[in-house]
Amino acid sequence: MKACLMRFFMPLLFLFFLTGCADLRIIPETADDRPLEGNRIAIFPFHDPSYNGQRIAGIGRPFAAVFTKKLRAAGLQAEFQNCDDFSPASATDIGMACRFASDNGYAMFATGTVTEWVDGATSWSGKVDVASVTVRLYSTETCQVLRAVSGRQQGAWFTLVDEPTTRFYEPLSESLVTGLLKR
Repeated sequence: MKACLMRFFMPLLFLFFLTGCADLRIIPETADDRPLEGNRIAIFPFHDPSYNGQRIAGIGRPFAAVFTKKLRAAGLQAEFQNCDDFSPASATDIGMACRFASDNGYAMFATGTVTEWVDGATSWSGKVDVASVTVRLYSTETCQVLRAVSGRQQGAWFTLVDEPTTRFYEPLSESLVTGLLKR
């Protein structure tokens, strides 16, 4: 009887570990009916996440660069602003970003914050990789938020290979772009 139960539950348990609890969620926070197509959009480095009061450097800039690439793939005129005036070490000054974008001919600009970053899940650690980002799109005319979207992706509770959380850059960015384009 025990062997029969084991044969029944082992494949189910194996399937659970393979699929785990990986998920990707996007939540549009605000939406403006203004079309994004045809407008130049400046993308500033996302604010790096922090953990226990310590900044996790090196996340915001590449995340924003991938997000820019996904905007371009969606047909938008997005340009990543990789300049020293805007650093992922601190939140982007909206007034300064608005002036910069307006002075350089952009109709809109986007800022982002990596709100959650857990990197370190291993095959047997029981920890789950997590990345959460909030992106806000502003008008350069009013410096007000036109659209905002938040996204969160987490890995599986069990993984057969050790992968860094940076694997979330692409799918999470793509989903954020989809969320921004919904009206």
